[in-house]
Amino acid sequence: MTHPPSPRIDAGDTTAIAHPYFAGLPAPDSSDFESLCRFCEDHRVTVLASLPWVAAEVAALGGFAAMLRLVRRHGGRRLYLPRGRTACSVRLGVALDAPTHRRLLDRASAAGTIEIPSAWGVFVGLRRVAIRAAVRAGRSQREVAQSFGVTERHLRREADSIQLADRPAADSDDATAAPKN
Repeated sequence: MTHPPSPRIDAGDTTAIAHPYFAGLPAPDSSDFESLCRFCEDHRVTVLASLPWVAAEVAALGGFAAMLRLVRRHGGRRLYLPRGRTACSVRLGVALDAPTHRRLLDRASAAGTIEIPSAWGVFVGLRRVAIRAAVRAGRSQREVAQSFGVTERHLRREADSIQLADRPAADSDDATAAPKN
């Protein structure tokens, strides 16, 4: 029985898995990271709503920079949460208050673990918020498509979705509307 050769990672090797730029999120010490954090703060409610629960809890408590660092460091992994708040804070790299620590523990598995969302998953969610913000701001579909690496067809679907979400409910769906005669 033969097996496929295992991938080598030499000093000069450019194997894709060895490079962090496929994670989708900028490096924490970069100006892009600071810009992303500002974007998240500017669109706080929408961004928090788009994040998986662990990321949203950490972002709401420790800020978006702390959440992005957590996701870059531990994203895509199952992480054990110590029962002690201080030990848990050290493990996550985020100072936790008692209520947040309790919420994380309450939602942890029976083994005391939580799934940290992948950096790519968080990136895709943030990109969708940014695309919607650009569409709402009236930027052309061609400009948005080129800026975010999506097709104009994708943007038409997003625009339709935004219009549906922004449209007020029909009178027949409104419980406070006066009955029609």
